[in-house]
Amino acid sequence: MNDLTPLQRATIVSNYQLMARTLAEFQLVRWAEFSYEQQLDLNAYQNSLLGRAHDLHTRTVNPAVDQGEQLTEAIEQLVQHVRARLQTAINLTLALGLGAMIVALASHVARANRKGIHSAISELQHLLELEKH
Repeated sequence: MNDLTPLQRATIVSNYQLMARTLAEFQLVRWAEFSYEQQLDLNAYQNSLLGRAHDLHTRTVNPAVDQGEQLTEAIEQLVQHVRARLQTAINLTLALGLGAMIVALASHVARANRKGIHSAISELQHLLELEKH
């Protein structure tokens, strides 16, 4: 188990920030379609991602992980796929699920919870496949 390198941390921070921005844009474009509770959920997802990004940036958390490069690449690819999917998403429930799972992934990364990281990645991949159909 090794600490994330400065470049890996910076990449993950950037991706969390991009994801939070994408959720905000998605919320703005589809505002009228969301219930009040869904609006609150989206706000919480954005705040959580920005908080996780801040914690990594300031090294408040510095998770020790196996295969930091692979984890960083997986986060980057998943965020790219989720961002692309949110631009064309029709199913709001699946879109909210994608946001929730990115937040769960960020939480598991912060705690270096290997099993949770793998579960969140698997669930994100599953949700991305559902959204295709």
